[in-house]
Amino acid sequence: MFVVALGANDHTMYDWIIDFGATKHMTFERKWFTTYESIVPRKVYMGENIILEAISKGSIKATIQVGSKMLLITITEILHVPKMKNCLISVNKLISENSKWSLTRMVVR
Repeated sequence: MFVVALGANDHTMYDWIIDFGATKHMTFERKWFTTYESIVPRKVYMGENIILEAISKGSIKATIQVGSKMLLITITEILHVPKMKNCLISVNKLISENSKWSLTRMVVR
């Protein structure tokens, strides 16, 4: 997990799970999105045969802690899945986007 502060006025910290099995980034919280577009609802398959529904996608600006530094980043192509209980960052998605992130530099708890 890593800790993220979302939004310019939101100083609350949230845990995001770094998921090596997820194919998309996902969150349950609509208010965090800085861009937001409706999509044709699609099924999201979770563990234990749980199926949820993604209703939109967009971007979120977030501050992450990397070592002792706080960095402002934009995470794109995040699915909005209202019934999710956790937020997921897809390692596969980061790699496929040729992300400049380095997991070896992130504080993973």
